[in-house]
Amino acid sequence: MNLDSRTIMIITACMGPLMAMVLLAMRSNYPTAIRGLGWWAQGACWAFVGVLLITGRGTLPPFWSVVVGNGLMMLGMVQWLLGTRRFLGVPTHTSRWMQVLVFSLVLLAWYLMVQPSYEARSLIVSATMCLFLLACARPLMRQSKYRFASRFLVLALLGNASTWVARTIGHFGGYMNGQLFADNTFNTLLNASQTAATLLTLIGFVLLASERVREEFEKLASRDSLTGILTRRAWNSVAQTEMERSQRHGRSLSLATMDLDYFKRINDSHGHLAGDQALLDFARLVGRHLRRHDQFGRMGGEEFVLLLPETSLQEAASVAERIRLSVQNAQSVAPFTVSMGLTTLVPEDLSVDMLLARADAALYRAKAKGRNRVELDAGLANLAQFPGGLAPGSTTAPSPLQDAATDSAPAPLVRPVKSALRHVSPRRG
Repeated sequence: MNLDSRTIMIITACMGPLMAMVLLAMRSNYPTAIRGLGWWAQGACWAFVGVLLITGRGTLPPFWSVVVGNGLMMLGMVQWLLGTRRFLGVPTHTSRWMQVLVFSLVLLAWYLMVQPSYEARSLIVSATMCLFLLACARPLMRQSKYRFASRFLVLALLGNASTWVARTIGHFGGYMNGQLFADNTFNTLLNASQTAATLLTLIGFVLLASERVREEFEKLASRDSLTGILTRRAWNSVAQTEMERSQRHGRSLSLATMDLDYFKRINDSHGHLAGDQALLDFARLVGRHLRRHDQFGRMGGEEFVLLLPETSLQEAASVAERIRLSVQNAQSVAPFTVSMGLTTLVPEDLSVDMLLARADAALYRAKAKGRNRVELDAGLANLAQFPGGLAPGSTTAPSPLQDAATDSAPAPLVRPVKSALRHVSPRRG
């Protein structure tokens, strides 16, 4: 059975509501953080109504089949454009695109009722459709996430735009015989191509949303629900990879374990909401001192761990001291402090657990010596000489990162060590 151009356009239009139902079903079941699905679905529906009106040319009044029909089809493209920008979280500039749409409709009405010209109307519709489709593809080309879905959708949008360019060439080249539904091979192939491009575009939207859902699930699995930092399992995986990379390239790697001091007292005195806020505040304070490739994770409760790639023990100690001071001086409803144990990678290390064990031993010493202090791995004390010539973790002298403690004195607080700050890597904030 041979399909004429009008039938092919109707088939194309019917795909819109079907895919809109898929997008709306995804919208109702996907996280609310995924935006734009409703706009894509609305765009498909508007385009469906518009194409139906266009195929009624010769039966419906010209204003409805030309101006209203093309206007609704272009409105569908605007909805796709705005939905894509909302999905990516970039400004939509809705008024700008609506102004373009209104201007195109005014020109269509002019060349229909005032100065009738089929070629001018065809050029206006094709140019406007190309503009909206290319504007929809542009933000997708400028972002690096969702690579497969983005590339698929960009190719579909570019293919869709190219069919409108071909339609314009066909009109001015005489291949359309001055008719929208010309019964020739060129027009049949052109409409079939637009059908395929439209279907691929709608599939691209579904793929894009699916990749976003996968990303959200991966984030839920790898990020702590309260603080937003890495979970223990995710941190272990990243840390093992970083350790192997550091060993392979002979680069330094330091690790710090952290424990909020007397955290149970916060929960008992101020309630669990205050405790949660303390954890959030701590994660935020630590984050201010980290580089992009530093790996910060929550091991459970009030226990945290920090991996510092390409960082010597001396640099890590300086960073740890800055973190300790920022926590101590932070304004909070329930003030708290932190104790830390530091170690660094050595050739004998076979796994991250070996680094964790040494850092934990240093952390236990910090807690035994009064808390709110930084202790270094005693076995590696000779790798980092602190200002004043004292090696942290030394068994013969107290660390310069701590006050001298006496049996009768309360739990000591660490004094700021200005000279230690001179060792801070300039890459850190």
